[in-house]
Amino acid sequence: MSRRARGELAPGPARGPLRRPRGAAARGLLVAAALLAASCARRSPERGDAPAGAIAALADADTAPAPGEAPGEAPARSPGEAPAARATRAEAGDGRTARDLQRAPLRALRLTGKPADGRFEATLALGAADDGASPREIKVKLAPAQKKNPLAFRRPVAFYRLARALGARVVPAAAARRIGIGELASLIGRDPAARKLLRRFAVMNDGTVDALVLAPAPGPPGPRWVAPRRRSIRFDEAPELDVWARWARSPSPARGERTPILRDYLEVLALDYLAGNGLRREIVLDAGAGSLSLEANATAFPLHVRARELDRQLERLVEAARFPRALRDALARFGPEQAIAALRPGGFEEELVPPRALVELEERRQALLSLIAAKVADRGEDAVLSL
Repeated sequence: MSRRARGELAPGPARGPLRRPRGAAARGLLVAAALLAASCARRSPERGDAPAGAIAALADADTAPAPGEAPGEAPARSPGEAPAARATRAEAGDGRTARDLQRAPLRALRLTGKPADGRFEATLALGAADDGASPREIKVKLAPAQKKNPLAFRRPVAFYRLARALGARVVPAAAARRIGIGELASLIGRDPAARKLLRRFAVMNDGTVDALVLAPAPGPPGPRWVAPRRRSIRFDEAPELDVWARWARSPSPARGERTPILRDYLEVLALDYLAGNGLRREIVLDAGAGSLSLEANATAFPLHVRARELDRQLERLVEAARFPRALRDALARFGPEQAIAALRPGGFEEELVPPRALVELEERRQALLSLIAAKVADRGEDAVLSL
């Protein structure tokens, strides 16, 4: 495969937190911050491709289980545990999740949805390599790379890694996995519709195919391996979106407000805005657990950001009166070096997004921090960062 021309773009001047007065000037400053953020989305597209096979090893450094913890299990949470210790244990859980998605033995594949989409429900055997342990079979989603878009898997993986870096738990765990074309053929079996897809898969020189693997649902930390009862709703069309936006606009808890869902809603807006994703079409609601999840993330980090389509996320962020403190703090820590570590850990050979996307991500991060800082200056930190 051809390699993509690199074409670095120098970042613009850093923007510090906005100090805002009250009244009309305060409102004007919010609008200015919104326009600044919107302008960051208008960039020219990046051209070319990157090597497809290099991405599958991205999480290797994170896949070792913590001492004394069984593979495939999320670390237990101790009451009163310090935030730093919780973060360390959460990272260990994320590492085991990546290892399981990449390396757990595949037992079966079943074609789902439209055959041309090439999406499968896969059965993974967790714990199959443990001495004396019976494997626990779980269902995940699997999409092998196709010739028409051999790098499609990298955007959902990048979106998950961005969410993980910011401590956002609305994105199910995602990883890239290499599978031999012979193993794929064997798992597909005699299904005629699925066998036709074998000719469409992007087979690398070593006879493997890169595949996107998705956990059933997010969970703190790592995934919930059993998908709960959920329903998919259309983004920007469902009445729930208006309810959540009303909660977010309220300077104090609104009647009937469900704080976990409101936090998830603001994470959704922030992640899509940071990733330049103005084409969100659906969001999954688990009303019983009081949580949201984003499972269709192929439109994140587009080569060309459609500013008008991104404006709705920005408008909702401008209208929000309250934000999760943890999200603001994570944004403050997530500088350019952290973005490179998450999205381009091995340099050019293992990049998930082009260099230009990292520049745009940093500009939108600065704009979002400035927007939150302006609200804090107007109403106070405790009032704004109350979620």
